[in-house]
Amino acid sequence: MTGWSMFVRQTTVLCLLLAVALAVVLLTVTHQVQNLEEELKGLNRAIAAEEQKMHVLQAEFSFLAEPERLRRLASAHLGLMPVEPDQLGSFATLDEALQPPVDVGIRRGGTGALRVASARAHVR
Repeated sequence: MTGWSMFVRQTTVLCLLLAVALAVVLLTVTHQVQNLEEELKGLNRAIAAEEQKMHVLQAEFSFLAEPERLRRLASAHLGLMPVEPDQLGSFATLDEALQPPVDVGIRRGGTGALRVASARAHVR
């Protein structure tokens, strides 16, 4: 064998080994890409399911937080009344409204029990 034919054989074997190695790498990368695509599809399905759940929860909240329904339930179960304008105060009247009760004195009742009479200033 001449040097030239030996070089051609070695180059051919090297190219074949390189082609096989590249084919293995290509198959591995293709397999990884397919796995990642399947994972992405699964995540997209999970996101869509969660978005659907959120949509249902938002619709349920909208129904449950409807003002007229809450008013009806509050009046039926809590006995709440709407706030009147004269019930509202300001920071200027806050000190007067938070004054501690003033003790008027101690009286003895008919049964001998002590009763403390206190007067509280009623400020609106």
